[in-house]
Amino acid sequence: MKLLWIQLALGLFQTDLAIKHEIDNNPDFDQERELLGGRVRVKKLRNYGMAGGRLEGHMPAIIKGSGILILGSVAAFAALLLKKGHEVQKAGFALLTGGALSNLYDRCKKGYVVDYVSFRTPFQRLNHLVFNLSDFFIMTGALLICIGQTKKTEE
Repeated sequence: MKLLWIQLALGLFQTDLAIKHEIDNNPDFDQERELLGGRVRVKKLRNYGMAGGRLEGHMPAIIKGSGILILGSVAAFAALLLKKGHEVQKAGFALLTGGALSNLYDRCKKGYVVDYVSFRTPFQRLNHLVFNLSDFFIMTGALLICIGQTKKTEE
């Protein structure tokens, strides 16, 4: 069963890399496409910083900080894999690890992360954020880890 969680993390990593590679190398994604009545927008963006383009121009520091956080996360994931149960947290760590490694790989290999999905919302500040699949893996993984932790402490 331990191998299943590791395979899930690696599969998510590979899936996201394949999607980002396709979007990054396809000129069709240079132009914005609107889906679901304009609520979802797809357009390639090369992010040379962190979320929202913060710390642009500081890629070595971003890589170092991300690497340290990922190492800690992988260590916690490995320790959790040795325990029985904790399936929600294991799923969360698999998602978090796969997504985080994919973004770190892009930063190390390309010097940027390919983002491509944004949303039109009533909140103007959120309309400018652009995401990739890894970002959703990371957010969902973190949420599952928190839910799993809460569930564990309630028992």
